[in-house]
Amino acid sequence: MNMKSKMSFARCIFRGITFAGLAASVALAASSKSEKKAPGDFYEELSRLNKVLSEVNLKYVEDVDPAEVSEAAIQGMRNILDPHTAVFAPKDYEDLKVSTEGEFGGVGITISLRDEILTVISPLAGTPAFSLGIRAGDRIMKIDGKDTRGLTLDEAVGKLRGKVGTDVTISIARSGVSELMDFTITRAKIVVHAVPYSGMLTKDIGYIKLASFSLKTRDEVVKAIQMLQKQGMKKLILDLRYNPGGLLNQAVEIGELFLTKGNTIVSTRGRTQATESRARKDGIVPKDVPLVVLVNQGSASAAEIVSGAIQDWDRGLIIGKTSFGKGSVQTIFPLDNQGYALKLTTAFYYLPFGRCINKPENGIKGLKIREEEALAEEEGEDASANTTVKAEADTAKVDTFFTNAGRKMYGGGGITPDVDVELDPIPWVVQVQERMAMYFKFAVKMRPSLEKSGAKIDGEWVVPDSLFTQFKDFCLKDTNFTKIKSNSIATLEILEKDLIREQNFMGDSSKTLSDTTLNKQVSALRKALDDNRTKQFDDNREYIMNGIKRELLTAVKGDSASTAFTLKSDAQVNEAIKYLSDMDLYKKTISAPSKTPAKSDKKKKK
Repeated sequence: MNMKSKMSFARCIFRGITFAGLAASVALAASSKSEKKAPGDFYEELSRLNKVLSEVNLKYVEDVDPAEVSEAAIQGMRNILDPHTAVFAPKDYEDLKVSTEGEFGGVGITISLRDEILTVISPLAGTPAFSLGIRAGDRIMKIDGKDTRGLTLDEAVGKLRGKVGTDVTISIARSGVSELMDFTITRAKIVVHAVPYSGMLTKDIGYIKLASFSLKTRDEVVKAIQMLQKQGMKKLILDLRYNPGGLLNQAVEIGELFLTKGNTIVSTRGRTQATESRARKDGIVPKDVPLVVLVNQGSASAAEIVSGAIQDWDRGLIIGKTSFGKGSVQTIFPLDNQGYALKLTTAFYYLPFGRCINKPENGIKGLKIREEEALAEEEGEDASANTTVKAEADTAKVDTFFTNAGRKMYGGGGITPDVDVELDPIPWVVQVQERMAMYFKFAVKMRPSLEKSGAKIDGEWVVPDSLFTQFKDFCLKDTNFTKIKSNSIATLEILEKDLIREQNFMGDSSKTLSDTTLNKQVSALRKALDDNRTKQFDDNREYIMNGIKRELLTAVKGDSASTAFTLKSDAQVNEAIKYLSDMDLYKKTISAPSKTPAKSDKKKKK
C-alpha cells in the first residue's frame, strides 16, 4: 500500500470513532469486496474496529483531526447505504425541525445574496417586517450595527432568527433614499405555510398549491378546501409539483381528505415492523368532485404517497411529468446532547395496490451499481457494458399494476402521470436573465417611478412597451449579465485559440489570427452570435413581459398576486383546466381500459 493509500485508509478508519456503532460491520466488510462471507458478529467486528482506531490514534505518523475524519467516515458509510441516510450537525438538525414543524422565531423576510449584498426578496404578509414596511429589493447593510458584507446566507439567517419577543435592528439601503434606514423589529413566530396559495382559476375550478408536509399541513389544506367550497368550487386541482415531501402521517391525513373510508393509503415495511394506513372516514371532498393532481420530477416521498393513492383508487387524474421516485421512510435518532442527529432509512412504503415507486438510484441497489462502475474504472475495465445489462435487467423487472378502472401503473420509477405534459425549453437568454435575477433587479429599480406616475400594478395591469425596451437596455448595460457567454460563443473562443495555437506551431508567433480571410470569418461569426443574443430578447418578448409583471406584482402586491398571474401561463395547469372543463375527456381518461392483465401482472384491489 503506497503512502497515499495509507493516508486515505487512516482517514476513513479514524472517522469511524463517533459512528463506530453503525460503521463496524460496514467498514470491515468493505475491505474485502471480492469475498462473499457471512456477516461477522457485531461485537467481534466492533472490537476489531476499536483496536484499529486505537492503534491509528496512538501510532499513526501524523496527527489527524477527529472531527474531519469522522465526517469522511460517515460520508463513506453512506455510499453503501442509501442517499437519504445522513448525520445532521446541530444547525442542519435545527433547520430540519423548522421544515417539519413549520414555524420559527424571526422577522418575516425571504432573503438572498444579490451581487454579494444581503437583499430582501420579499417580506411575508402579516409578519413584523411586512408591518414595518420592509420592501423587496431593500439591501440589509447592517444587523445590530455590524456590517453584513462577507456574511454567508446561513450566518445572516442565524442573526435574524431568534427567540420570539426579542429585538433585532437592521440597517436598510433603499433605492431612491440617500441614507441608511434603521428598523428595530421584534421577532415573532413565523409560520412557513404548507399551502402558500389557493384560489379559484375559473368559476368552478379551484386550485391548491401544497408545498410541503409539515405538522399543520392537514389544517391548512382543510381550510383551503372549505374556502374554495364557499366560493363555488365544483372541481379541484391539487398542485404537488416541487413538493419534496415531509411527514408520513401528514401524507396519510391529506390522502384521507379525498378517499373513501376504508381505502388503503399507504403501507410501510421495514426490518422490524410493518404498518398499513387506511382512510378512517370519507373525505371532505366528495368523490363526485373531479380531481387533478399535478406532479413533476420535484414531487417526492409524501407527495408521491398522496398522488399515488389517488391514482390507485381512480380518484383523480395525474398530470405533469414522472415524479422523483423516493419510496423510503426515514426516522430521526438524536445522537447526543450537542444537537447531532441521525436520519436513517428504516422502511420502504408501498402504495395501495402494492407499488413501491422507489427508483433504483434512490436505494441501495443503485449505489451498488455506481460503486461497481467506479471499481471497474479503477481497474481499467469498461463498465458501460455491465451497466447497460443491469439497466435493461432493472427495466425488465419493473412491476405492472392495474387500477380497478383498468389504468396501467408501474412500480420502481416514481409516479407516472396519466397525462404527460412536456414544458417548452427555456431559451438561453431567458435562463441567464432568471439566473442573474434581472427581472427582480429591474422591478426594484422601476417600482418607485411607476408608483410615482400613478401606475396601478395589479393583475389587470398591462406592461407598457416602453418597459420592454428599458429592460433590454438594463440587461445589456449590466456587465455581470453581458459577461455570461453562451455555449456557442465559448466554443468559438476555444476554436479561435486553437487556430492561433496551430499558427504559432507553424512559426508565426502572432497573438491574433494572421490569416485575414479566416480572421474575418471568425469575426463575422462572433458578430452574428452577439447579434443573436440581442435578437433573443425580441424572440422571447412575451416571456420577458410576463417576467417583468411577475416581479413587479411580487414587489407591490406580494407572492399571492404573483402566483395568480403566473398560473395563467402555466402549461401544465392549463392542461388540467382542459381536462376538468371537458367531463367526457376526463371520464374517458380516468376509466380508459388497458390491456387485460397477464397472469404475472398484479391484480386489481377490491
